[in-house]
Amino acid sequence: MTLFVQHNRYQAGRFKRFYVEITGAIFGEYTNLIGYFNLRQTNLELSNENAYLRSQIPQSYQVFDRKLFIVNDSIYRLQYEYIQARIISNSTNRRNNYVMINKGSHLGVRDGMAVISPTGVVGVVKAVSNNFASIQSLLHSDSRLSAKIKRGNFAGSVVWDGRSFETVQLIDIPLHFDVQVGDTVITSGFSLDFPEGILVGAVSTIRTRPGDNFHTLDVKLSTDFNSIDHVYVVRNLARNELNQLQKQHKRDE
Repeated sequence: MTLFVQHNRYQAGRFKRFYVEITGAIFGEYTNLIGYFNLRQTNLELSNENAYLRSQIPQSYQVFDRKLFIVNDSIYRLQYEYIQARIISNSTNRRNNYVMINKGSHLGVRDGMAVISPTGVVGVVKAVSNNFASIQSLLHSDSRLSAKIKRGNFAGSVVWDGRSFETVQLIDIPLHFDVQVGDTVITSGFSLDFPEGILVGAVSTIRTRPGDNFHTLDVKLSTDFNSIDHVYVVRNLARNELNQLQKQHKRDE
């Protein structure tokens, strides 16, 4: 076979094309297989990079003036850091749902920290061990999140009625605001834990009962709780300072 191919140009050319096609197909399948097994590592690397990039966006910084009455003499101080984590347990079919992640106190995760996904809000950390943390999902009867309609800047509270894992409710939006289906809902920034501007979802239904002074809005969540894999735990570096001020205000009242 070797002699036949070596001494006949036509057969040699056909054999080379056949060889390249076969070996190319084999290596292509091999590469696809290796790539499949490397997906988890690739996702982890991308998630870590996203956590770093999130910490660099303007919403993660707080502006502090160096001197009074000098508008242009100011610096940016990092306010939010993001800890990448992977979900190891999740529920969506209960009245009170929780998410568990593979990061804990040894990496700085603490009770009360906000948790978000690449597509929006997930919940709040409720219990922490050395290596793991339990998150109260947005799909929880006690969940309450300060949010606002991006168009118009009207703030209210996001709650969950327990019916659908795809939809939450935004309440306390005043009647005089002309809310529309499709309006974007984001975090308000009034919470100590969530940065302003994190996506919650979009208004899907507007409900107003006679005699009410506020709208009740159904909001289609931007986060698919059945498919989330990686999340970010948000660390507010100014939380202790803000918390002390809130405590002082309560004592003064």
